[in-house]
Amino acid sequence: MARFLLLFFSLLITGASAYAQTTLQGKVTDKETGEPILFGSVALYKNGVLITGTETDFDGNYNFTELDPSTYDVEVSYVGYSKQRVTSVKVLAGKANKLDMEMTPEGVLLGEVVVTEYRVPLVEQDNTTQGAVITSDQIKNLPTRNINALAATTAGLASADEGDNISVRGSRDNATDFYIDGIRVRGNLIPESEIDQLQVITGGIEAQYGDVTGGIISITTKGPSSQFSGGFEAETSRYLDPFEQSLIGFNLSGPILRRTESDGTRSSILGFRLAGRLTDQLDDDPTAVNVYRVNDDALARLQANPVIELGGNQFVAADFLTNEDVDVLDYQPYENFKRYDLTAKLDARLSSAIDLTFTGAYNREEDQFTPGETSNSGTNWRVLNSYNNPTDYDRTYRGNFRFRHRLGGAATEEDRAGKGALIQNASYTLQFGYEKQLYDLYDPRHGDNLFNYGYIGDFQQEWVPVYQFGVDSLQNLIATHVDYRQVLTGYQPDAELNPVLAAYNNPLGIQDNENLPPTIDGFNTINGRTINVFSDSWNFHTNVGTVYNLNRKRDNDTYTFQARASFDLVPGGSDKGRHNIQLGVWYEQRTNRQYDIGPRPLWVLARQLANNHIQGIPFDSEGNPLTDPTGEVDTLFINGVQVLGNRYQVSIAEGADDLFYKRVREVTGDALTDYVNVDGLRPEDLSLDMFSAKELNDYQDLNLSYYGYTYLGENFDGNFEDFFTMTTTGDPNTGIRTFPVAPNRPIYGAAYVQDKFTFKDIIFRLGLRIDRYDANTKVLKDNYSLYEIQGASDYHAEFGGDRPGNISDDFKVYATDESGEQVLAYRDGDQWYQSNGNPVNNPALIFQGGVVNPVYRDLNVRDDLDYIKKRGFDINASFEDYEVQVNFMPRLAFSFPISDEANFFAHYDILVQRPPSNTIATPIDYFYFSERANTIKNNPNLKPERTIDYEVGFQQKLSNSSALKIAAYYKEMRDMIQIRTFFPVPIVGQYTTYDNQDFGTVKGFSFQYDMRRTGNLSFNANYTLQFADGTGSDADSQRSLSSRGNLRTLFPLNFDERHRIVATMDYRYASGNKYTGPRLFGADIFANAGLNVQAIGVSGRPYTATRQAQQLGGAGTIGALNGARKPWNFTLNLRLDKNFELTQNLGLNIYVRVSNLLDRANVINVYSATGSPEDDGFLRTPEGQGSINNILSSQRSLESFLASYQWRVLNPNYFSLPRRIYVGAIFDF
Repeated sequence: MARFLLLFFSLLITGASAYAQTTLQGKVTDKETGEPILFGSVALYKNGVLITGTETDFDGNYNFTELDPSTYDVEVSYVGYSKQRVTSVKVLAGKANKLDMEMTPEGVLLGEVVVTEYRVPLVEQDNTTQGAVITSDQIKNLPTRNINALAATTAGLASADEGDNISVRGSRDNATDFYIDGIRVRGNLIPESEIDQLQVITGGIEAQYGDVTGGIISITTKGPSSQFSGGFEAETSRYLDPFEQSLIGFNLSGPILRRTESDGTRSSILGFRLAGRLTDQLDDDPTAVNVYRVNDDALARLQANPVIELGGNQFVAADFLTNEDVDVLDYQPYENFKRYDLTAKLDARLSSAIDLTFTGAYNREEDQFTPGETSNSGTNWRVLNSYNNPTDYDRTYRGNFRFRHRLGGAATEEDRAGKGALIQNASYTLQFGYEKQLYDLYDPRHGDNLFNYGYIGDFQQEWVPVYQFGVDSLQNLIATHVDYRQVLTGYQPDAELNPVLAAYNNPLGIQDNENLPPTIDGFNTINGRTINVFSDSWNFHTNVGTVYNLNRKRDNDTYTFQARASFDLVPGGSDKGRHNIQLGVWYEQRTNRQYDIGPRPLWVLARQLANNHIQGIPFDSEGNPLTDPTGEVDTLFINGVQVLGNRYQVSIAEGADDLFYKRVREVTGDALTDYVNVDGLRPEDLSLDMFSAKELNDYQDLNLSYYGYTYLGENFDGNFEDFFTMTTTGDPNTGIRTFPVAPNRPIYGAAYVQDKFTFKDIIFRLGLRIDRYDANTKVLKDNYSLYEIQGASDYHAEFGGDRPGNISDDFKVYATDESGEQVLAYRDGDQWYQSNGNPVNNPALIFQGGVVNPVYRDLNVRDDLDYIKKRGFDINASFEDYEVQVNFMPRLAFSFPISDEANFFAHYDILVQRPPSNTIATPIDYFYFSERANTIKNNPNLKPERTIDYEVGFQQKLSNSSALKIAAYYKEMRDMIQIRTFFPVPIVGQYTTYDNQDFGTVKGFSFQYDMRRTGNLSFNANYTLQFADGTGSDADSQRSLSSRGNLRTLFPLNFDERHRIVATMDYRYASGNKYTGPRLFGADIFANAGLNVQAIGVSGRPYTATRQAQQLGGAGTIGALNGARKPWNFTLNLRLDKNFELTQNLGLNIYVRVSNLLDRANVINVYSATGSPEDDGFLRTPEGQGSINNILSSQRSLESFLASYQWRVLNPNYFSLPRRIYVGAIFDF
């Protein structure tokens, strides 16, 4: 054991890979005698390229380790025997794949190569990992291209609709990890046509996989070929359905460098594969029901006059639309989608034992979407404003380099002499991965021109003096200059940037600067602001001309290093005691950046700040101005008496972090004592750097948030402390503070060891994984306080008094008042105690609604509760480093092959995943902790989530072509993230954040039937019975229940599918002598043709029924939470195709693919008060009738209201995707 541990730690520096140990092993024997073939040559080919070779040992055994999951040809040769070649050997990911081969003496078949086709065993001998493997051939024949949909054919996986997020055996959808060629990825995946194998792991996860509590989807990409080859594909649904999805793609593959072998053959030592695809969709979220959009004529009317006047009152013009003013569409307008994919792969064989692989990928998406379409409340853009839909732009760059060295291989001289080596088949792999994700979202009309978002026009204003009249000591009239008043003198709407918004002012009748309101506050819309009542129609539909008020950019980098060593430990050289040892390490560093701003209110902020430093005219105690006269004199008349008024200069007050009032005057040329009219400037006159960081962050309406950037959106790579210390001068105590925020840079590391061996015919796999997670940031010392609270020991040392015996030194102390002299309560974590030491469950019993007075440790905090905002703030008063989390995860699995026809298997896993969400909180959140207490805050101090997973199962061969697998599984999910309110909290009373509070259990049974191709037919089906219960379905699922406190009772999770059935039938004709289909005039009309049909039936997911119907919702729970069920869903998909051999080297595949063949509008969501996806029930309630009566008593149209209501209530996202029909062709050469 000591020798093994020494070997383990010495190899850790060359440890881990995300690939499970994928091997191919078997025995080569003489077909006639059964004797083993000693030292026979075994070669492995992929796409005609020699991958590696080895020799059989004294027992005729061979073993290939560290293989990429794929399809291979295996060839064995030996002097005196004909070569034996087995084609299309499926080497499945993470499996010890087995292939025994028999050789025929050459005297029987002189000079011939015996070629046979591989058949995948019905019953797996190594069944320690559960899930499924889908090969490229299967992917090609299935009627879907979506990777999530492909994976969802596996038993135990749940998905609400085709392509939706996946839940693996009752876990949350963020508990599933994706890998491409051994590297975990975060961005978009690759096209399905470039997948060689897709492995889905649902249970029995090996020790080399970590940071996961649900399942794993691992993709192996296709590699180069030995000969130049390629392909071209095209597919479209144009003219077949209204959604118009089209794609074109290509692939090229072949050798770059070749080498002449000793036998004269030429083999590839450097090969490539290049592929690309363009996808274009008119509507990327097809609807099963009709949707509504205002027609062109009505839209033109609304854009010209979005607000109208009736009877002296102003109304939104759209409030008077009827069904005649809208088009009924069978697609969602302005939801165009484009995707560009490019993948490349280089494979190099430096020798028979060393190979290099480089994989690169580029992906770009342009996705136009409808704001508000997925929300059950608020306004939706579709009906009135979809022509202004925003577009998000997503780019992913990915690179992956792997170095692999197989130290084992040919038998050694010791082996030939009969002396077995202790270590055999040793190999190691080094792998480096890099991924960059860039994301941008903005209104396409304005992009990054932030001041264009809110610009309406030129509002001409002046500031005129205000005089106060009185009499002097001689009773003469005098005028005293006391202030200035803002007066509107002109208005010119802009006709280019936001002309429809500018038209909101049309009812005011402003022409040639006549009928002007006295100030800009009299307008319906001004720069940066629109009166709320005119921003939507009936509170359902966003009004025309609305600007998408968000500009976002995101920049994420992921750096991964992984390494792995594996070898066979063979004590005494005996194969019976062979142990396959795997060990390794993993390191991953993420750098996440994001910048958000709602730019439209920038004009409002500029208007507030431009003259905010002007304090007016100061006066002494006798009312005399304290500033000097400006030299300007106004002539005034009071009751016909002329009075002269002297103007006086205003006083100004300059704040340490104030900047805009200076910068704007650099543009206008005005003095600091002159008033500036910001609304007379153009957008190009203003820029974000005219504001200070504090000015922008103070104004909450901007929704400014950022990390990894400065406040101006420039990259920043500093640390947490820099936010509090960096200024324009470099001195924390002088200059203007710049508030840069460090990027989010979590660090994840792992090490593992695993032993796989056979004992009395039972295959055991024992593993241990150690995960290390570091959030790599500062966190609050105490979730109950912004500042650190003094412990009991220090408190009583300072203030005296007796401490109860059960109160430990570090218990936090709360006092009766600000003086801190008398103890009111103690607290240890979440446990509260009265001053006498008695524990209480509810702190409200202690404080009884009074002020919370903790005794702070830092004296600066005791003097000023806004200490965090002061220059010189010591971060140690509030923050500490995140405590690194180290978790040990034992993994145990075994597989007992009762015979070649039956197998019993089981596993026990402990799984840990770093916090998957809600971890990024910035210094901005703490700086404005008091002012923004009502906003939900992320918690960087979250701990990893945990899952304990058990499974037992049995697999039985039923016939020579079919088998049945039955499994039962149980999972316990702990420390899941859930929203939580901390109370009582000083200063703010309470605040809401996230914590590791949720737990859940999953119980399930799965039944899988697999019938291999029998004649022309293959068929497989699986049924899953599952009970997924917990205290929360996602991190925000208890948000609406916060008034009850966090629930600790289990209820069905939102993604619980009690019954799920998936069946796939493939009926396919062969060609030539194997053709068994009908003939027409002697022609094999269905040769190489096939039909693939997929049927999916799912019981309804749960929802919480409510008693009282509300507008687009409901209130008052009926029965249990998630106690009601939605209807069953049923989907039928098919693919019909035929291959044509145009020439010897040119093939053509023509196909028709249909998703949701029966065009069923399956119900995905319902209104909670009615259980219907089409009616919320509100209008039938007394409150709904009251709304109708209010409309009847006003000047608005009831017909318009009812029509508008129906347009909003009918939500296409409440239904599954409709039928989509595609035709396509694939050329291969």
